[in-house]
Amino acid sequence: MYELIRKALIIVLCLLLSKLLHLTVSVFLVLFGIVLASTTFSKHLSDLLARLLPSVVATLAALLVNEFFSSHPFVIWTCAVVYFDHVRRYATNNLKLRQAVLPLFLIIFVCTYHNSELYKDAIPSMVWDLVLSALLAALVASAVNHLMPIKVDVPRATVITIPVAGADRLKLLLLVGGGLAFIMINEVTTAVFCLVPLITSAIQPTNAHMKNHTKEKILAQIGGCSLALLASAIYSGTEVNVFTYTLVSFLLVYLLLYWGHYSEPGDRAIHADALMGFLIPYQLYVAHNGNDFGFVSITLRAVELAIALMIIYVAAHWLDLLEQRRGKPKPA
Repeated sequence: MYELIRKALIIVLCLLLSKLLHLTVSVFLVLFGIVLASTTFSKHLSDLLARLLPSVVATLAALLVNEFFSSHPFVIWTCAVVYFDHVRRYATNNLKLRQAVLPLFLIIFVCTYHNSELYKDAIPSMVWDLVLSALLAALVASAVNHLMPIKVDVPRATVITIPVAGADRLKLLLLVGGGLAFIMINEVTTAVFCLVPLITSAIQPTNAHMKNHTKEKILAQIGGCSLALLASAIYSGTEVNVFTYTLVSFLLVYLLLYWGHYSEPGDRAIHADALMGFLIPYQLYVAHNGNDFGFVSITLRAVELAIALMIIYVAAHWLDLLEQRRGKPKPA
């Protein structure tokens, strides 16, 4: 219980700051808060910032590339795809794959929004929000971890070597590169968050893993959006009250952490992903300073996620079937 309260405090304080500061892209603060609460067991500010540094550096590098080639979207896309291939080639174990997801997503985020005429001028303020969010999330996590010292033994992650074949690299380029191209061409900025499950599914070691992972994502992400709709209905516009918002947010986050902690080992990944699947739409569309319930925006996000995940599932299903047929011995 103590450890769950510590994690919930970090996440909820980041939620509250993102609501009060009115950042252009306040979701960064929540995203970084979840990452630090879930993966970093340290009270030292330097360790916490080091965890977020690759994401910040990748975003700044993506911004420079987009500024240099702002008139040539194809060059920007090509640079992004080359980087995707580089990451997939050298991500040879489960830890490297996990650490690569957030920087890849932020690069996609910058490329998508910089290519959009509607948001292009807001990119500098978005990058400033990113840097500020990383610093604030690290400060919040450090303060909470000082006030509530970590009492559990730091878990040692099991390193699993994952061989990378040419087919794995090609799969990532086709799915993630193709998804990025579609969003950049059509300027569907609302669907940019759909590429996160696309990335995590495409980097799975086998097609069977990819298929099962997509099933889990459908449960977690669509379920998270459904829970956000329920939370918005419960608020009924009263999220403008800071006390109400803080109390309800803490109870919801603690409940999700509790379910994840005491669930079966095989279901913990779904519960951990459900936390992210719920908090992102919750922060984006429910935590507004007004009486906007956000039903339309949350439903649109759920539909876009469902379409993207079904495409991944169908692709994984057929790739798995082809792999099985190829492995069968030919009849004499």
